[in-house]
Amino acid sequence: MKAAVLHAFGEAPRFEEFADPVAGPDEELLQVRASALSHLARGMSTGRHYVRPPALPTILGLDGIGTTADGRRVYASVPRPPYGMLAERTVVPRARCVPVPDRVDDATAAALPNAALASWLALAYRAPLAGGERVLILGATGVAGQVAIPIARHLGASRIVAAGRNPKALASLPALGADTVLSLGGGESEFTAAVAAEHAAHPIDVVLDFLWGRPAELTIAAFLGRGRAAQVRRIRFVSIGAMAGDTAAVPSAPLRSSGLELLGSGIGSVSDADSLATIPKIFDLGAKGGLPVPTRSVPLAEIGAVWAEPEPDGRRRVVVP
Repeated sequence: MKAAVLHAFGEAPRFEEFADPVAGPDEELLQVRASALSHLARGMSTGRHYVRPPALPTILGLDGIGTTADGRRVYASVPRPPYGMLAERTVVPRARCVPVPDRVDDATAAALPNAALASWLALAYRAPLAGGERVLILGATGVAGQVAIPIARHLGASRIVAAGRNPKALASLPALGADTVLSLGGGESEFTAAVAAEHAAHPIDVVLDFLWGRPAELTIAAFLGRGRAAQVRRIRFVSIGAMAGDTAAVPSAPLRSSGLELLGSGIGSVSDADSLATIPKIFDLGAKGGLPVPTRSVPLAEIGAVWAEPEPDGRRRVVVP
């Protein structure tokens, strides 16, 4: 079969022949229909992500849409190494196959889970959102950040502040449900002041951070307290991604002078059972039109050419064998 095979960390995968998988007990052999080219998939290929292939060569792609031997269309994740979803066929644990509603097309079904799980799990399990709370999203102009806006609203947020760098994408976020937008494209002190002003007017309860690095530092600085407070309000700052850098300097003063709490949400911080139970909820909301995820389908044969392409148009690339 044809597949996207990784031979060395840090390189693009090659479109080439690979031995066909054979399903074992409690596994499903899938004919792959679509797999999203997510930041996670690309991050694993560098060898620097905390989730990495156990050995090389390996086929990339952690999740996607496939058809079972008996004709069921399913979303599947975590194929058995060395098989991934960026291939014509793969093999996955039967327990990790979730039915896909007929109203959700292959490309959308492939792109939705990875993008939506990031914020849904953070708001449901890591920093449980109470109805009426306010959310700030850092990196709201990316695919996952845009999806986080309707998810936050669906889970009960009363006010959503969206921050990002792309002016065109920022302008589109109110249509998705953002109450206000903040630009990361200007001066650093101006951004910190804007977050501080927002927090003073409408206290922020949860920060969903897809960026980390310098934007996280600037945001944390905005929560610096100025003395005794009649009431201390919790601010749950959840690190979800690191698009702006793997490290951030966190001074102690904002932690000691406010209700700021630092959390993380990702693979390993939420149980498999909770993650799998969330997938049908995502598909249900997506089928109702509540989670728009623009996509662009590309042939598997072009994997080498599109591997390092950015997503400036806000569309998630979906690889189709």
